[in-house]
Amino acid sequence: MSCRCSPSASPTNWRLQGSCACCARPDPLVLAGGPLTFSNPLPLAGIVDAIVVGEADARVVETICAARQTPRQAQLDALAQIAHVFVPAHHSVLPPVGAEDDAVLPAYSAITTPHTELSNMFLIETERGCSRGCTYCVMRRSTNGGMRIVPADVVLGTIPKDATRVGLVGAAVSDHPKIVPMLHALADRGCNVGLSSLRPDRLAANDDFVSALARVGYRTLTTAMDGTSERVRDTLDRRARPKHLLKCAELAKKHGMDRLKLYLMIGTPGETDADVDECVAFTAELSRIIPVALGIAAFCPKRNTPLDHAPFAGIAVVDDRLDRLRRGLRGRVDVRATSARWAWVEYILAQGGETEGLRLIDAVDAGGSFRAYARALGRAERAPRRALPVAAG
Repeated sequence: MSCRCSPSASPTNWRLQGSCACCARPDPLVLAGGPLTFSNPLPLAGIVDAIVVGEADARVVETICAARQTPRQAQLDALAQIAHVFVPAHHSVLPPVGAEDDAVLPAYSAITTPHTELSNMFLIETERGCSRGCTYCVMRRSTNGGMRIVPADVVLGTIPKDATRVGLVGAAVSDHPKIVPMLHALADRGCNVGLSSLRPDRLAANDDFVSALARVGYRTLTTAMDGTSERVRDTLDRRARPKHLLKCAELAKKHGMDRLKLYLMIGTPGETDADVDECVAFTAELSRIIPVALGIAAFCPKRNTPLDHAPFAGIAVVDDRLDRLRRGLRGRVDVRATSARWAWVEYILAQGGETEGLRLIDAVDAGGSFRAYARALGRAERAPRRALPVAAG
């Protein structure tokens, strides 16, 4: 967002004035939205003109129409009148998270192209939201009415007949009551299919589910372990039990898959080295059934979740536990983890506000290295709590 005339021009001044402070050129209106607005949109408040909070399938059309007003003040006035749109220059409270009418579901790809990460894949929602209550998750059952299911005939009828790669999208795709028949129907069409979320208790309960996944091209069965131990999973309100994960390993092997991939978090509240040791022992047991890969992320507490106020474990603590896990599983399990340092940056932004957002720009301008972020954000182990009250829904 640097001005060509003066790279140091303030983004905040642009937002308030509607033009570059040094050359008076009209500045484009900047709008934001997306999944992060379900948790904490405040770091964007000093950077953008308006934020669409929550779902926006239909609301985005109204937002674009308001953005066509002139002059700038008329744009902001019109945007401020739209439900669930936060205009920092106007509002002193955040709007509640918006939910669209179920009649607009599902969202799906308008265009398929090879020039994307999921190249030539037709993406479609099978459901929106989640019926589960995981304490760390923004998309838990209390968010926007919980899980809203798209009927199987609507999903299948929306997917083009010539689609060969299909992605079924949602926070809890495997909880759809008709997920297995849908997979078999797509397999009959010759489609390769990817699912965005597979729960171990659902997989373990249904041999036909894993069989259907094999039919649509799955070579790796991917699900979530979530916490390092049974005790930790209980604190997270997760249903994954050792018996479910063992059954997943057995079914993956039975249906000719190459490996089991498990996601989990480390550094969750109350976790100890003993929990990590339990994870080592149990994962080693799984690896005797089928090759196992672990994808690990550091726990980062998010706004609008029961664990909102939980602390970040600390970069050194997370790194120590990752090292303990790697040493315990060396030569037996493929362990890959995201950076503890960048998880700290995520934590600061997840708990921060407009000040942290503007400091993020300073970090990017300084080269975007972790050192630049640490210098800009300050190396506090506990993030500052910056919040606005939320308007009643």
